[in-house]
Amino acid sequence: MAIFDLFQDILLVSFGAILGANIRFFIYKQFEKLNFSKSLSISIINSFSSFLLGFFISFQTRISSYNFSYQLLLLISIGLLGSLSTFSAFVDELFNLFMQYKFYRALKLFCISLISGIIALGFGLFLGN
Repeated sequence: MAIFDLFQDILLVSFGAILGANIRFFIYKQFEKLNFSKSLSISIINSFSSFLLGFFISFQTRISSYNFSYQLLLLISIGLLGSLSTFSAFVDELFNLFMQYKFYRALKLFCISLISGIIALGFGLFLGN
């Protein structure tokens, strides 16, 4: 039975990741049409995902007594929101800025992304409660 449970968990994370990656791609393409910079697009998407994570976590505590709460955690937190807020895109943009000797822009992106992500997470927790 443990193999079936593991397979089910993998499917839940995978399905959430498929949704998250496609939503991220769609949002990113919309920002491209609006001529947003890559850095700004990444920051907005990651902050939005942090907000949704905070919002979901606030509900997670209320539904933790239900049997499906672990499955929701896998699907939404790890799969969907983990894929929506890719750390790799953020790190790639930081690396590219460093390689172009744009240290101030890299530091600014780092600070703004980190601070806005924490604020968005807190705001999501606040609104969910």
